[in-house]
Amino acid sequence: MNLMAKKDAIEKEIREQQALLNSNSSTMTTELVDRDGFPRGDIDVFTVRHARVRLIDTISSVNVSIIELRNDLAAVTEEIAVALQNVFNSPPEPEPSTDSPEQVETLKPFARVDGVAPGSPANEA
Repeated sequence: MNLMAKKDAIEKEIREQQALLNSNSSTMTTELVDRDGFPRGDIDVFTVRHARVRLIDTISSVNVSIIELRNDLAAVTEEIAVALQNVFNSPPEPEPSTDSPEQVETLKPFARVDGVAPGSPANEA
């Protein structure tokens, strides 16, 4: 999979997971239980939890989290930047030589100029 396709796939998955949260009227911080501690009945708790887990990966109990999909996107974007730098920093490929008579292309005229108007760019050239 090329880098741009990978980037597009990651962005698409982020949009899909956020759409799942939106369809349940939830965000990353919406409470999933009512005040009595029971799962809320007005949202699909499993779907919301799954979307949240896919979007974030909790790495400690201090609520420090990494948004894994956005990190993946940043990594792919960096790879694209490096690939573009390599493309533009590489020396140009030499053009094929036209020494052999087989490669010489004969140009055929496609127009004929009968005259040039005075004061026109062609007249001044």
